[in-house]
Amino acid sequence: MAQQRGPDGSVRIAVSGTINTLPWANVFWANLVGGVNAPQADLDLWTANFLQDYVSSFGTIYPAGWIINGASSTLFQPGETALHSAASDGHIGTGADALVENTASSVVLSWTTNVYWRGGKPRTYLAGVPGSHTDDGHSLNTGAVSFYTTQAAAFRNAINGLVNGAITQTQMGFVSFKTGGTSRPVGVFFPTTGVKVHKRLGTQRRRLGPWLP
Repeated sequence: MAQQRGPDGSVRIAVSGTINTLPWANVFWANLVGGVNAPQADLDLWTANFLQDYVSSFGTIYPAGWIINGASSTLFQPGETALHSAASDGHIGTGADALVENTASSVVLSWTTNVYWRGGKPRTYLAGVPGSHTDDGHSLNTGAVSFYTTQAAAFRNAINGLVNGAITQTQMGFVSFKTGGTSRPVGVFFPTTGVKVHKRLGTQRRRLGPWLP
């Protein structure tokens, strides 16, 4: 599927890596005040800082089998133009806790907003679940819910604090491309207001690759 275009000043950024050699990715959206006029250098630094905030918030949770390779971003600007940027990291997890055996298992973060409709909520699936974060293999324990809530809130606050050059403010959020089942002429950006951590574990089956014979 082709990447959909966000409104001018919005940026799509994907952080990616591997877990036990299998790929994972987290996609985020933000609105950059001043982004419509931002030069390449400002987006490059913004992308690098976004990646480092992700590493700081989540990189110490997982063991060595969990790797962050980098991030790539697209900043949409007027006149159907866009800037592209990438930052590399190679961060290897430093946590001592072994992951649960099912590599498709994920911690699910739901980002809250002031808009409401059925389905299509902005969510982030954190690949892998440390063994001490679940007591039954299918749900997070109370301590883990509290932990991820704190980390995710800190991540959102850090992203909302990113400024550089022409970029004078960052708003983490998402872009709505449809309404009532109909495509919008132009995507609409909505900022997030907070985060909720789901106790039940989620899965990303496709991370395990294609079906095997």
